[in-house]
Amino acid sequence: MRRFGIGSAAATLLAAALAVPHIQTTAHAQQGAPGATMAATDQAVVNRYCLSCHNDRALRGGLSLEGAALDDVRNHAEVWERALRKLRAGAMPPDGAPRPDAAAYQSLVTYLETELDTLAAAAPNPGRTDTFRRLNRTEYGNAIRDLLALNVDVASLLPQDDASFGFDNVGAGELSPTLMERYLAAAQKISRLAVGSMAIVPGSRVVTVRPDTTQEGHLAGLPFGTRGGAQVAHTFPLDGEYEIEVRLARNRNENIEGLRESHVLEMTLDGDRLELFNVVPDRNRFGSYYADEDVDKHLNVRIPISAGPHTFGTAFLQKNSALIETERQPYQAQFNQDRHPRQQPAVHSVSISGPFEPSGIGDTPSRDRIFSCRPATPADEAGCAATIISSLARRAYRR
Repeated sequence: MRRFGIGSAAATLLAAALAVPHIQTTAHAQQGAPGATMAATDQAVVNRYCLSCHNDRALRGGLSLEGAALDDVRNHAEVWERALRKLRAGAMPPDGAPRPDAAAYQSLVTYLETELDTLAAAAPNPGRTDTFRRLNRTEYGNAIRDLLALNVDVASLLPQDDASFGFDNVGAGELSPTLMERYLAAAQKISRLAVGSMAIVPGSRVVTVRPDTTQEGHLAGLPFGTRGGAQVAHTFPLDGEYEIEVRLARNRNENIEGLRESHVLEMTLDGDRLELFNVVPDRNRFGSYYADEDVDKHLNVRIPISAGPHTFGTAFLQKNSALIETERQPYQAQFNQDRHPRQQPAVHSVSISGPFEPSGIGDTPSRDRIFSCRPATPADEAGCAATIISSLARRAYRR
């Protein structure tokens, strides 16, 4: 059933009705006589072409227009809503039945639209929505970013949302006890990361490069003069030492792909070089081609990093001698050892572990966003706490 929707022509009437209701009342009174004449004319059309089927006795389609006068649409709005739907579609009167001329037909439709839209403008009733609506994963991640200046991998914290017709927020009103536990666990982890807690224990995050990513040329965001590699944005929870390890892509025999000569791997943090590593194939003994699995074990650093968001990058220095040796260029797709082997080594994964020997929670964009007030004395703590909570609540409202 149509919920007394406001047509495009009635949008202006809604604003006028809310802003100056006394003007609407006056205008309605002034137009009362013409409206009554139109209602009488259209009522004659209804009596002739509609009442023979839609009366209390026949009740065709479960609809009776008997007793629902056009000059009293207000008290029979639901009935005329149903009738208007059929009239708009041209479905009534049905095929084979007598029909009014086009002018009379359009006059009845216009009258009903005007009356129903006027009622909707005077008393809008959009219906009741859910009191609380759960955010889906994308909305949740965006809200955390806006409120706490923190980019988190929500996919690792919350289960995938059900999707219907391409939308994953259709059933976002339900919140089972199990899902509530996941949201609470996510909130606990995110709050510790945003506020900072010395109780955080060392953890590890592994980022794997997609196997079909070509690393034969320069990748956006990495230093010029390099090729391939990976770039990882990571939020470090505390000031302390972190260990970062890079592993190279391997074939099914666990040998480094494309390692035919020595290469130089660069590691950077926020664009600043950390260290250069030589990656040299093991060719010192017969059959040693199958012993290259250990040549990347030294590709790791352990350095002090301040708390907050940082970007780690790793890539190979471009070499002019690294030419494609095959007659045709490899496909820019997943590489195969026999059909389309890599011609140069590539980065497979980056792992970040820590914090080790943490020295403090540090100053981060999240803490600056949250702690809008810092108490100077113990007596100021309660007031500052109220200021912080109200600021978060105000920005979180309806987000």
